[in-house]
Amino acid sequence: MPDKEFYFKEIYDKNEWTEYLNSLQTSNIYSSWLWGEYKQRVGWNIRRISVWDTKEDTLVACFQLQKKIKFKLFKILLIQGGIHLKKLSDNSYHQLLESLMVEYVLSKKLAILFINHQSGSSQDVELGLLRSNFTPILNTKSYTYVLDRNQKALSQERLSKNWRRNLKRALNNSKLSYHWVTDVAERKRSFGDMEGFYSNLMSRKKFGAALNIDSIKDLLIESDDFRIIEARLENKVIAVRIGAFGKDSVLDFLAASDELAKNTYANYLLLHKLIELANSEGKLYFDCGGINPSDNMGVFNFKKGLGGRLAINGPIWLNASSNIIKKLTRILFSFGV
Repeated sequence: MPDKEFYFKEIYDKNEWTEYLNSLQTSNIYSSWLWGEYKQRVGWNIRRISVWDTKEDTLVACFQLQKKIKFKLFKILLIQGGIHLKKLSDNSYHQLLESLMVEYVLSKKLAILFINHQSGSSQDVELGLLRSNFTPILNTKSYTYVLDRNQKALSQERLSKNWRRNLKRALNNSKLSYHWVTDVAERKRSFGDMEGFYSNLMSRKKFGAALNIDSIKDLLIESDDFRIIEARLENKVIAVRIGAFGKDSVLDFLAASDELAKNTYANYLLLHKLIELANSEGKLYFDCGGINPSDNMGVFNFKKGLGGRLAINGPIWLNASSNIIKKLTRILFSFGV
């Protein structure tokens, strides 16, 4: 057994990985086996790592390590969704991070490590990161709205007056209905509708997709962790929304609609139904999927009206194999590189 506080073991079996994640306090879509498969398809090398207490020989954490070579020189390491832990103090987490740095970063030349906990990190986690010389990086896309079950934000009580009014309009429209899409053949058809809406939206708004739809669609279609709901106006599909359901949380993952959805308030109906389902399944929080008021005020106001709390969607925590590489990376980030 290694003479260290922690040791690392790579996991190659899907069921074993899922079992380990489910035994820990937190997990999210970004640590799932499915997400790792998607990232492999878009050019990342994936390693699924379990962390064990050396003395007790017990599992204490898991993380999915993504690796890519940039400019044929830099080794970019990314832990997306964060390190999923059993309860550890900030000192224990600090020791875990120190071991991780020695194992995967400091022993490599020109290695850069990013850790993004998304919207779910604790004070102990952040203190551990700071003690281990990680630097937080924020930008205008580092925020989201989160609805907490314990603050009744998953109920209608905290909706803005405008949100409540538009939801009522949608619910009272006898020509508008919603439909949970569960059959695989139906999910393929529904995803095809959403692709068309999304493509038209990108053309109108002149933006690029953050997600490679072609590389992930078959994974989403076949996974029960992704719930697909669509709005129909007199049996014509006008909007599709996908929620990513994790152990304790739900992420508003992907949505697209046509012009008819705006006039019928269909997106109010679909998001309301996703939140309603999260509530019925006892999820602790609902992540609204990020905001960027400087670029998209309409989406920002739509999500703000849900009455959730503003949360940091991250930050991205940075460390590197040398201080020079770390400083250079921070400078590049400040210029949006």
